[in-house]
Amino acid sequence: MKRNKKRRIKKIIGAFLTVVAIQFAAAELLLIMNSKSDAETQTDYIVILGAGLNGETPSLSLHERLKAGVEYLRKYPDTYVVVSGGQGRGETITEAEAMRRFLTSNGIDEDRILLESSATSTMENFKYSRRLIEERTGKPAGKVSFVTNSFHILRSKLLAKRNGLDAYAISVKTPEQVLVQMYLREYFALIKSLIVDKN
Repeated sequence: MKRNKKRRIKKIIGAFLTVVAIQFAAAELLLIMNSKSDAETQTDYIVILGAGLNGETPSLSLHERLKAGVEYLRKYPDTYVVVSGGQGRGETITEAEAMRRFLTSNGIDEDRILLESSATSTMENFKYSRRLIEERTGKPAGKVSFVTNSFHILRSKLLAKRNGLDAYAISVKTPEQVLVQMYLREYFALIKSLIVDKN
């Protein structure tokens, strides 16, 4: 009896782990398949999503986002930019302030930059950025472009849509040093957003 019970428990655990593995593989495949940029579209606003600082220095991921933001803003001089990110653990300034400094040091006029310094999640990035744009224009935000790393595109599109934004992705490479770590982390973040991040 005890042996049969142990076998049943092992089968249940084995089946559960198999389901988890399949679900994990499917989610990672979706992240990879949805990691590309949309066709480039000029929008009135571009949102650069925060990605952590080392003190006051942008992380590798954030640095890639900022470089892409500078390139877009130089190409479309009438576009404004929202830099979105609060201050996290180990950060001595807000991510928004660090991004502002990077953009201005690379020739972007400060008058084009809107600081969103409160967000602590991707959901809040879009929620607060939309609010900032609408306060400035007095009308619905509508179309925006956003910049983030490849691993983050799928969830960002989902959350932008939940915030009523017609959002176009600008995907930048994920640094090789953190590639595996970021895709693993994003799996759990995606599950959390599907369940919790409702507007």
